[in-house]
Amino acid sequence: MPDTKTAYIACGDGYLKAQVPERTRVIEAKRPLPAIPDIAEAIRNTLANPIGHEPLARLVGPKSKVTIAFDDASGSYHRTGRTDFRQTAIEIIVEELRKAGVELSNIKLLLAQGLHRKLSRTEMETFLGRRLVLQFGYNNLYVHDAEDPEQLVHLGYTHRGFDVEVNRAVVDSDQFIYLNAMWAPFNGGWKSTAVGLGTFKSIRHHHRPWPIATGQSVDDPKNSSFKKLVWEQGALIEKALADKGRRMFTIETVYDTGDPVKDIIALNGGHPTEVHPHTLQAIEEQMVVDVQGQSDIVINGVANWTECYSKFSTVNPILAANHAMAYGIWQFQNMPVVREGGIAILAHPLQATFDDRRFRPYVEFFEKLLPQSTDPYWLWENYVEDFAHRPEFIHGYRYGHAYHGSHPFFMWNSTGMPRTYLGKIFFAGVRDVDAAKRCGFEAFATVEDAIAAAESELGRNASISLINRPPQLIPRVTAD
Repeated sequence: MPDTKTAYIACGDGYLKAQVPERTRVIEAKRPLPAIPDIAEAIRNTLANPIGHEPLARLVGPKSKVTIAFDDASGSYHRTGRTDFRQTAIEIIVEELRKAGVELSNIKLLLAQGLHRKLSRTEMETFLGRRLVLQFGYNNLYVHDAEDPEQLVHLGYTHRGFDVEVNRAVVDSDQFIYLNAMWAPFNGGWKSTAVGLGTFKSIRHHHRPWPIATGQSVDDPKNSSFKKLVWEQGALIEKALADKGRRMFTIETVYDTGDPVKDIIALNGGHPTEVHPHTLQAIEEQMVVDVQGQSDIVINGVANWTECYSKFSTVNPILAANHAMAYGIWQFQNMPVVREGGIAILAHPLQATFDDRRFRPYVEFFEKLLPQSTDPYWLWENYVEDFAHRPEFIHGYRYGHAYHGSHPFFMWNSTGMPRTYLGKIFFAGVRDVDAAKRCGFEAFATVEDAIAAAESELGRNASISLINRPPQLIPRVTAD
């Protein structure tokens, strides 16, 4: 390939050394912003001086029952250089609650994982620490169960008729606290509660495929329909709390662009509606990169170590496809880096390796559903209710640390808009051609082969952009 330059492109567990055309525009992440020097001090300060909220000490008394909910492993999949924020925050909050006279037996810790797989206590030790796990025992440290009627409460419907069903601890606790580890704009705010402590009945409304959607990225807060839908549900949660004279207290953190080890650059606490704009501002300063003009071809690496749903397990082709789409070509603001009708080249081995115990619904989705169709809308309309309510999948979710039966559909839905928008989707560095074909992608052994095929389709002078992930970034693309 004449007039080339060397690029190192993330691919699975490593990097591919590739020769890309000299004209390739390389889009890089920003350097990590300065970390907060003292996380414990920042937490204490936000508890005493929250945004849009009374200080924690004024919210509780000796008879108060308090729930501290926190993100699961996918909410904070990355490695950190210091003690995990969730552990530090819980220890300090418990200390402050005890000072206010709250009995330890009236403080509960709640893992908010929605329809993700439940984590074992040993897995929770990796970010909560062993002492907290043992201190709170089996009754006061528990995991949200979206299939346990005794844990759930239906709060009603939004003005568009969307169910709002959440863990009853949200409204039954005298004070409900949520600890959020942010890594993208679509996280945090009311999503933490509406999704992290929601059920299939409520989550299906915004995690479904929308064949008439306009195609905004979920990480474009000003335009994202997803965020609007979730916050409609949040408004109902807020009203249910207000009717009882209560307000949720949240602490949101923002992590830097370090890879693979990250640190916290922002921490704000208080009421979700008032806190979240501060979080989004910090994310913009750290992650949003201005890009002028779209390209005919986009290249994006897909790294296993930045895939969040496979924590404590392995990456399978459905997770890889979701990661390539949702956090690759379809993570943008304003418009995608690649033009409509263009070609995306994603680098990943796409090996059909599955963790059968934790990802049982994924195996059947891959082996039985994808051979019928790769269309997310068709698959959803014909099969999601079966998978969501299948007894063996519900049992696996509740007792076997497995993903909910509906979860592979959520992942696959992210492929819908790119398939409609793009001319073709290529995967390079593929080791399992049959798996790529089953997913509906064209497979290539090398990035160079994929570029050559794209140029044969779009011309030898087709414009090319390489989004150099990781570290993670969000391109904010404006027209030429």
